[in-house]
Amino acid sequence: MNDLTAKLSQEQTVLLNTMAQQYLMEGVWPVWSFTVATLDNYDLEAEKLIRSLPRIGSQGNIGISYGLTSQSSPYFADDDRPSLTIAACLHLPELQPYMSEPFLRVLHVLIGMQRSAHISTQEAARPRFTIDDIKQELPGLPESFAARLPDVLALEPATWGGSSGGTAAAGTWWRELRREIRRYKDAKTLHDYVQTTARLVAAQANEIPGAAPIVPVPVSNAVPGPGPYVDEALIADLKAKNTVLQLDKLLALVGELNTNHADRHPYACQMLLRAILDHVPPAFGRRTFEQVVANVAFGKTDKAYIRKLTDFRTSADDALHRPMSTRPSRLSMDDLPPRTYINALLQNVLDSLPTVPQPTAPVTAP
Repeated sequence: MNDLTAKLSQEQTVLLNTMAQQYLMEGVWPVWSFTVATLDNYDLEAEKLIRSLPRIGSQGNIGISYGLTSQSSPYFADDDRPSLTIAACLHLPELQPYMSEPFLRVLHVLIGMQRSAHISTQEAARPRFTIDDIKQELPGLPESFAARLPDVLALEPATWGGSSGGTAAAGTWWRELRREIRRYKDAKTLHDYVQTTARLVAAQANEIPGAAPIVPVPVSNAVPGPGPYVDEALIADLKAKNTVLQLDKLLALVGELNTNHADRHPYACQMLLRAILDHVPPAFGRRTFEQVVANVAFGKTDKAYIRKLTDFRTSADDALHRPMSTRPSRLSMDDLPPRTYINALLQNVLDSLPTVPQPTAPVTAP
C-alpha cells in the first residue's frame, strides 16, 4: 500500500494515536520505547506496524520518500523520537487543528513570499524568511506551533531542503525559500496537500537511478487485533474489590461496552461510555463527572486523560439526542476516545473505592 490517503487498519491507527496523544499533551513526540511499551499492552508489535504504514518514493539510502512518520528507516533506538507528518493528520482529525491547519496557513504565506521576493540581476540568492516574518503575516499563529515550526518545515517536502541557520530554541532561526514551493499554490486543503506531495515525491524518486519503490510490510495477517476496549485485568480487579459501593451496574456497563466495541456498534458504545461517566463520581466522593475532573487530584498523565473524556460527552449527546433529519449521521467507531482514557478513569475508580471496614477484635480485660 503506497496510498497515503487510504484507510488504515485499526492496529495502524492505534500506533498513530499513541504517538499523537502524547504530542498533544506534552508538546513533544514520545520516545520510541514508550510507543513500543504502550502497544505491547495491546499485544501489538510497534515495529511491524510502523513498517506497514504507507510511504511514497524510494527505499534505502538512495532517493527521497515521504510517509505518515518522519523516518524512512524501520529501525529505531529506544530514545529516538519519530514524529508524525502532516499527511498523518488525514487519519487523525484531532491532530488537524494543532498541525495541518496552521501548517497550511504558513505554507501559503511562504508561497506568497517566494512569489513576491525581489529578483536580483547580480546575485543568485534565494529569499529567506524568519519566524518574525511569518508572525507578521499570521499574528494569530499559535505559539506552541510556532515553537515547533522549524522541525515541521524540515520534514515536509514542500519546505525541506535549502540552507538554514540560527537557533530554534532562541527563536533566531531562518530558512531559505526554494522555488519548488510554488507547486503547492493550489493545495488549499489537507487532502490537496497530501495528494500534491505524493505526486511530486513519486516523480522525483522515479528520476533517480537505482531508487527502488517502497513496498510496505503487509499487516493484515502479521499483527493480532487490539485487545478489549476496557482492560480485562482491570475488570477482574474491579470484580474482586471489597467495597461498600455496589459495582454490579458498573461491571455490566463495562462488559456491554467491550462487547459493543468488539462488534463495532458506535452508537451503543457512545451511550455506554456516557453512562459510565455519569455513574462513577460517587467513587470519588462527588456527584457529577465535572466535579471529579475539577476537584479530584490525579497524576499528571491520568488527569489529562480524564479531562479529555469530557470532550467526548458531545458525541455521546449526538448519539443519544440528535433527532431524525434529512442529513445522514456520521458517527463511527473513530469518534470514540482512545481506550487509554477510559482505562485511566477506571483504574482511578478502583483505587478510590471505599473499602469495607474490617471488624476489630474485642479488647478483653486482663
